[in-house]
Amino acid sequence: MYFYLNNIFWLLATYLLTPVLYLLIFLRRRNLKSPWRILVISPVKIGDLVCSTPIFREIKKALPESYLGVVLLADSTQRITSYQLLKNNPYIDKIILPDKKRGTKIIGLLKLIKVIYQQRYDWSFALSIGMIEKIIPFWSIIPYRVMSISKYATRTSKSLNFTGTYKSEIKLHTLALRHYLNLLNFIGIKKFDEKKEIFIKPVEEKKAVQFLKSHYLTPEDFLIGIAVTAGNKLKEWSPKKFSRLADRLVKELKAKIIFIGGPNDKKAISFVQSMMKEKSVDSSQSLSLVELAALLKYLNIFISVDTGSLYIANAMEVPVIDIAGPIDINEQPPLGDKCGIVQKKLPCLPCSFIIPPARFCRQGHRQCVELITVDDVFKTIKQLLKGSIYVN
Repeated sequence: MYFYLNNIFWLLATYLLTPVLYLLIFLRRRNLKSPWRILVISPVKIGDLVCSTPIFREIKKALPESYLGVVLLADSTQRITSYQLLKNNPYIDKIILPDKKRGTKIIGLLKLIKVIYQQRYDWSFALSIGMIEKIIPFWSIIPYRVMSISKYATRTSKSLNFTGTYKSEIKLHTLALRHYLNLLNFIGIKKFDEKKEIFIKPVEEKKAVQFLKSHYLTPEDFLIGIAVTAGNKLKEWSPKKFSRLADRLVKELKAKIIFIGGPNDKKAISFVQSMMKEKSVDSSQSLSLVELAALLKYLNIFISVDTGSLYIANAMEVPVIDIAGPIDINEQPPLGDKCGIVQKKLPCLPCSFIIPPARFCRQGHRQCVELITVDDVFKTIKQLLKGSIYVN
C-alpha cells in the first residue's frame, strides 16, 4: 500500500511543481560551466550493473576533466553488494547512496535529491526505466537529463517521460550494454569499447588466495566455479543436475569444484552438495562480492544460470558457461571468445527479457530449462576447453 501512496505522492508533486522546477533548471542552465559534472543512475541488479561499467570508463576517456558521480538505488542489502563492485573503480569520483534507514521512501528520496542538488550536476544519465530514475534528475535541477524509456514501463513511469531532456528507447532483442553506451551519443561520445570491468585491490586478492589455501586449493588446480541460484527462479536449473554435473567434472576432468554465491545461497548450495558423491567447496559464507570477484579470476571455468555472478566472471575474463534457459541471449550475453551458451531452440523462446522479465512459464512446462541435460552442459564445456564458442 505504501508503495502506491509513494508513487502517487511523487507523481502529483512532480506535476504540480513542474513550472517551478523548469524555472530553476533554466536558471541553472545559464550558469553551466565546463568541465562538466555528470551523474549516472545505475541499474539495480548486479548483472545489469556489471554490464553498465563501460559507461564510466568511456565518459572519463572522452572527458577526462569531468566529475563523475554514480547513484546506487538498490535496497539495503543489495546496496552493499553494489557498492562493493564499484568502490575500486578509478573512473568514478563519487558513489551516492540513499539514506540507510529511509532508502527511497519519500523522506529518504528527498534527502538523496538534496545531496545531488548540492553537487550541481550538469548532465544525468538514467540507465533504467523506473519512476525514481526520472524523478531524481528533474527534482535535482540537472539541466540536461538523458533517460531510458520503454513501452513496457509502468504507466506511472511513462507519465514522467516528459521530465527528460533527451530520451532513448530500450528495445527488445538489443544488447543492453550497447544501449547504455549509446546514451553517451547525446554528449558527443560515439565510439566505444564494450569491455566490462571490475577492479580488485591487493587486499581483496589476498583474501581470495587465503580462501583457496584454507580449502587446500591452489591456483594451479583445475578450478571450476558453479552458481546454482538466480534472483529469478524461472531461470534456475535442477539441483540434481548440478550435483551430477559437478561429480562428472571431478571424475572426468579432475576438477576441483567451488560453489559460488552469497549468504542467501547457502541453503541451495548445501542441498546440491548433499547429493554429490565427490568433494566440493562452498564460498557463500566467506567472501564479500568484490573478494568473490577476486576468487573468480582464478577459475578455469565458471558455470551458471543467468545471474549476476555470471557477468562478474565474464568481466574478470573467466571462460563461462551460460545455462541461458528462457532469456533473450541477444540482450545480455556474456561477451568475448571464452563463452559457451546452452539454450534449447524452442518455439516459445525467448520469453524473458531485461524489459519485461518473465517470472513464470506461460506454457506451464519450463522446458527451456528442464530439457537441458547434464550431457548438454558437459559437451559445451569440452568445446570451450578446445577454444571454440559453442551454442547448444
